Amino acid sequence: MKFILSSPEFFCNMVSVLCYRFTDSKHEDKPMRSLIAIFLSFLFTFSLGFARKVEDWSYERLFKEADLVMIGSVEGCGSTKAQWPEKIFDKVRFEGEKTAFHPRSLLKGEPAFPCTWVLHFSYKKGAAPYEDGPNLVSFLKKPVIIEVKAKEEGKAKELKPKQVSKSLASPPEYLLFLKMRKDGLYEPVSGHLDAVFSVRAIFPSDVIKAP
Repeated sequence: MKFILSSPEFFCNMVSVLCYRFTDSKHEDKPMRSLIAIFLSFLFTFSLGFARKVEDWSYERLFKEADLVMIGSVEGCGSTKAQWPEKIFDKVRFEGEKTAFHPRSLLKGEPAFPCTWVLHFSYKKGAAPYEDGPNLVSFLKKPVIIEVKAKEEGKAKELKPKQVSKSLASPPEYLLFLKMRKDGLYEPVSGHLDAVFSVRAIFPSDVIKAP
């Protein structure tokens, strides 16, 4: 089980204000210092008490709640004006993207169109990521080679994805658990806060390059 602070900006801003009051020469009386110290302790406990619980998403739950379950490859991508829909984090840090998938195998449901457009979000360029922020998803739009580098005896091998030209490898595919939106787009069934749980990358055997 994992917990994430729901409003880190609120906590940081309040601490900054109180620390200024604590160190300001105009507020040197001991009662005020004691009161501020107690409030800081309370504020920290209050923030932890409102932490976000990251839900458990089993394959059974994903499949049951999805409108569409498919294996497909990326066909293209596009921009969208959709805004970050969750209240728990500041929407100005995020931008919407839509990625088109060509379905290769349908495991549940029927796509509304030949290409299935999936809405997802990423951090805007230059935006500072939250330390314990949402579990966003991104898609590889080019083929990759996974180089397996052997390490010292007794240690695990290192897997290092490397994007290459299309002639050298097959493109990755994705297992997607999706729900349909009113605008015709699909989105991760686990929601945008935990979108990564609705996506599984599938790499064909020809992308593995052994040492």
